[in-house]
Amino acid sequence: MKLLVTDAEGQLGRALGRLVSARSIEAVLIPDAELNLNDRDAVTALLRQHRPDYVINAYVHNDLEPEVCVDSCWPHQIDTGVAVLAAACQDAGIALLQVSSEQVFDGNKTTAYSEQDVVQPVTAAGRGFSQAELAVREQCEHHLILRSSWVFGADRPNFLTHIIREAQEQDVIRVLDTQRGCPTAAADLARVVIAMLEQVDCDVDPPLWGTYHYAGSDVTHWHIFAEAIVKATKSCIDVEVESVEATYPPGQDERQRPQNLELSTRKILATFGIKQLPWRRGVQDALKICFEPPPESSGAGGAS
Repeated sequence: MKLLVTDAEGQLGRALGRLVSARSIEAVLIPDAELNLNDRDAVTALLRQHRPDYVINAYVHNDLEPEVCVDSCWPHQIDTGVAVLAAACQDAGIALLQVSSEQVFDGNKTTAYSEQDVVQPVTAAGRGFSQAELAVREQCEHHLILRSSWVFGADRPNFLTHIIREAQEQDVIRVLDTQRGCPTAAADLARVVIAMLEQVDCDVDPPLWGTYHYAGSDVTHWHIFAEAIVKATKSCIDVEVESVEATYPPGQDERQRPQNLELSTRKILATFGIKQLPWRRGVQDALKICFEPPPESSGAGGAS
């Protein structure tokens, strides 16, 4: 199978790049800066030029700092550009895998969200992803929508890299702790994306198109996630931080983040046989990329 990956310089895009190179999977990696998803002619020309079997729209939302206002400016063309990409894929007969987010839910449920739960976003990011999902369903018959949560890794600014920096500069790290969810390593998410497409490529019956959830195990809170990052970082470098403190807002307001965004992964396990990997292992693996010298190259990979 041949892949085309958008946002290839992003967090998931880089993880996918490493994976397809290691496994010699043919892939065209398109950085976000080189493709305006709102330009239908450019998107159509790109698909015609490379003729992939599958397009992976690899943009993921970064929960850089939990205390950042949830209605801050939404910088990405996820809501409008995805509609253009989906329509172009449909016209070209190409399947689309769209990465989405736990932010499409309102966070009021006390148990894990399943794919059957009603989408009701309360954040700017959630509204953007919700609109993107709708566009994919309406515009592209052969599609996979993969929702994930709290994506982290060694590449680009994200919660893990933020905590590493804070650990080197601060005695105490304070983390707003009003939300529970499931951290997901970008490398783990890349593994799942490729595993799904490999099974779809086998033309199984019935077809596997649809919406799925994947996140790392286990459910946690932001300050526990931060503590795990700090503990793992201490085994790699010297740090200044002495403690991680959970902080709580003084009152409720309309900008407060959803409280529970745990995703159920039963459907992807039942359909694809894909099991969750622990996010703590993902922290260790990401830190190796951050702090250990890269291995010597043994040959050319499959990405371009």
